Amino acid sequence: MSEPNKIEISTGTILRVMLLLLASWFLYVVRDIILLLFISVIIVAAINPVVSWINRKWKVSRTIGALFVFAIIVALVVLAVSFIVPPVITQFHEFSKNAAQYYSGAENWLGRTGLTSLAGNNVGTLSGLSGNIFSTTVGVFSGVISAVVVLSMAFYMSIEEDGIRQFIISVMPEKHKKYASNLTVRIEHKIGKWMLGQVALMFLIFVFDYIGLRLIGIPYALTLAFLAGLLEIVPYVGPIISAIPGIFIGLMISPVEGVLAFLVYFIAQHLETNIIVPQIMKKAVGLNPVTTILAILVGFSLAGVLGALISVPVATALTLFAGDFMGRN
Repeated sequence: MSEPNKIEISTGTILRVMLLLLASWFLYVVRDIILLLFISVIIVAAINPVVSWINRKWKVSRTIGALFVFAIIVALVVLAVSFIVPPVITQFHEFSKNAAQYYSGAENWLGRTGLTSLAGNNVGTLSGLSGNIFSTTVGVFSGVISAVVVLSMAFYMSIEEDGIRQFIISVMPEKHKKYASNLTVRIEHKIGKWMLGQVALMFLIFVFDYIGLRLIGIPYALTLAFLAGLLEIVPYVGPIISAIPGIFIGLMISPVEGVLAFLVYFIAQHLETNIIVPQIMKKAVGLNPVTTILAILVGFSLAGVLGALISVPVATALTLFAGDFMGRN
């Protein structure tokens, strides 16, 4: 009589599983640090081509080139904060004070169409949603210490030739160094193109929406355009969400203003889909839109707004690694 099959697990296998679980737990504990590190990598990937160009063109050290690029970035951020954030805050407070007036207008206008109850159920929700989005956005930029840490790591990685690749290689086992080097170069290339393309896309949508809403006389045009620019990071869904407040405010003024506001957002979305994205983004990342949205939702659930912001680069890196892994099996 044959003996039943026995499943034997070696001590080495048990130890490897325990080490894997321990490493997973450790990564979860230090996830905030890893998040800051990855943000630094994204910044370096975006500015590295500029630093390298300055190094070659002007024959100066990478340190000087990196200092110059960071000085420009800091100056642009300070200018943006000085010129955009205070008016946005002022307009947001004005909108909060006038919310009752817009609510009354919504009841009068929707009452004629038999949709008064719909307004009663959703106007307050929309107002609360705007407040949450704004407070969350401001909270992202309130971590001064985290920002200093991120910029410091990004600076030190950018002053070294192939700083990201050298860092990744330094923490990898010897037998995986060659593959890690190749993968890092590809990830850095894609993330850099995505970062620059995304910033350009958000800026262009902000400018177009602001000009369009201002021309047709929609109040709080700067705040609405700022929201539209921020939500451009979420494909398909973001532009729709950002259009709702502007169209709603336009309808409270008059049906004609509401239609004009809709046309502004519609034209912006059409230009983005057919002209801006193909010209700027092209095949920078190559992620399926559904995959992108899921990555953003997962990133937000794990690490809040910052997690959502870096979710696309992380998904891009994982996709490249998964493609290599599947290709070898």
